[in-house]
Amino acid sequence: MIRLFITKVRQKGLKTVLKICFVRLKFFISQLRSGKSIRESWSRTLFYGVKPVDYNDLVREREALIPHPDNLEYRPLISIVIPVYNIEDRFLRPCLDSCMAQTYKNFEVCVSDDNSSLESVRKTLSEYEQKYDNFHVHYRTENGRISENTNSAISIAKGEFIALVDDDDLLEPYSLLEMVRYLNEHPDADMVYSDEDMLSEDGTYRHDAKFKPDWSPDSFMSIMYTCHLCVLRKSMVDRVGGFDKRFDGAQDYDLVMRISELTDRIGHVPQILYHWREIQGSTALDMGAKEYLKAASENLKKEALERRGQKGHIVWCPLKEVVQCFPVYETSDEDLVSIVIPSKDNFKVLKRCIDSIHEVPAGVKYEVIVVDNGSNDKNRESYRELLEGYGDTYIYEPLKFNFSRMCNIGASHAKGNLILFLNDDIKVAGDGWLSTMAGHALLPGIGAVGCKLYYPKGTSIQHCGVVNTAAGPGHAFYGVPDDGIVLCGGRNLLPYNFSVVTGAALMVSADRFREVGGFEESLTIAYNDVALCFSLLEHGYRNVLRPDVALTHYESVSRGLDAEDSEKTRRRIAEMERLYELHPSMKGYDPCFNPNFKNDSADFRYE
Repeated sequence: MIRLFITKVRQKGLKTVLKICFVRLKFFISQLRSGKSIRESWSRTLFYGVKPVDYNDLVREREALIPHPDNLEYRPLISIVIPVYNIEDRFLRPCLDSCMAQTYKNFEVCVSDDNSSLESVRKTLSEYEQKYDNFHVHYRTENGRISENTNSAISIAKGEFIALVDDDDLLEPYSLLEMVRYLNEHPDADMVYSDEDMLSEDGTYRHDAKFKPDWSPDSFMSIMYTCHLCVLRKSMVDRVGGFDKRFDGAQDYDLVMRISELTDRIGHVPQILYHWREIQGSTALDMGAKEYLKAASENLKKEALERRGQKGHIVWCPLKEVVQCFPVYETSDEDLVSIVIPSKDNFKVLKRCIDSIHEVPAGVKYEVIVVDNGSNDKNRESYRELLEGYGDTYIYEPLKFNFSRMCNIGASHAKGNLILFLNDDIKVAGDGWLSTMAGHALLPGIGAVGCKLYYPKGTSIQHCGVVNTAAGPGHAFYGVPDDGIVLCGGRNLLPYNFSVVTGAALMVSADRFREVGGFEESLTIAYNDVALCFSLLEHGYRNVLRPDVALTHYESVSRGLDAEDSEKTRRRIAEMERLYELHPSMKGYDPCFNPNFKNDSADFRYE
């Protein structure tokens, strides 16, 4: 620690380092005050560094630079829907004021009071109702809880779209304007959501920005990330029957889940247009504060699987701080995974890989195909004996090393309906590791499925998805300890959509692999996996990472590290240029990565 401090002082100067230490200490204290444990507070402080503390000051500077011109041709009526129940004036009035202060004027506010016993609620609502012509209130005579109360508010809404707002949260003055701007650009959209951040109970401190990806169905199946601000076409809400009271506590999650099964016209505005207030006992402060939320979340996902005709079961995240559950999809007896492994003159490494495949229960039928591009006679014989002993397939085809070509050769011999491309320096682990990946790869609309990879001797992350940054593709959370730290909404623990997963362990439907033309053979060593994932995206498929499958990767044992060889570095740069020649629309663009993050880093850090 002392050596690191001295190094940082030499790099940045004593004044700067002391300032960083002070900022981190301040953030650490804020995390403790918010109810987090000492371990989690310290882990978040180390990972996020100075960003969350600076955020409260920096966000307004950045927001001030964003223009909000009111030059819209399409101006639909937006109904802001607010369910209200026993909310104190100190929270209710700021919420209502933020709604009435919208710069976009074609809106109405539709409030339903759930028979509040707090006298100030009716008095305040009546005051606003008399003051504003576009402020409407439905007074319920009995308490129906959140879903029925929200449905009552929707019943008086006349807008083409509804915007869902909680009675203690805040909008920006331009929130509706920016959502309608998106609707002008995409008039067929049925749902639009924005980014958001958290607001301290007293309303003075903004933090924990929720910078979201574009619509990502598999991420959404893991976590209700769309949240606020959410604008929905009212006809779609009516079509699914509004909110379902059986899922009180996760009613928004269930509603969007059902709507997303009817439409994929779902848009995202990457601006913070909503401030979610933290109040003691609310889910904003602690997702585990309401036990019924857990039951509702699990049940709505079970019903989603039934509606979609998908076989699977729901499991909970093993880390108790992440109160989220997600599906593990099932395979059938007819499914067969062809495991394709390129290898040459690497017998000890390959043997470790092959032994682990056969020793660890896979949960699904598989075959192993090793493609050897020219091992010497001794290794060739060792390969043959090893693979024959397991009944695996050995293809010996001498050629200059070309990873793409070797994978395509292996795929041409595959009998399975699924193909897993696996490096020979992987050691598999975890019962059912293969079936977990296979079940997801079988879903309609899925392209590549990846998994989490560890470095040897520990749980330091080597791979947890790839981000297509402005500097090129990069591994997310590279080298970060996977010891319980919650990385950006649990991306190290929950299935998430990524634009790219590594070819070191990449599964894809055999039909979809052939549909996109397999691996690009002009990319002989680097970025061939990226190109494959880009091709799958361009064909309308989505790629996903299953971090609940964690394998060990003895990275670059086979061919060494590119950074250690200037020739390899030049080759890598040339292949990156070739990658973007093949996929120009993907250069600097990643739909699974929010543009508010630092775009030359894959660590999901706020710039």
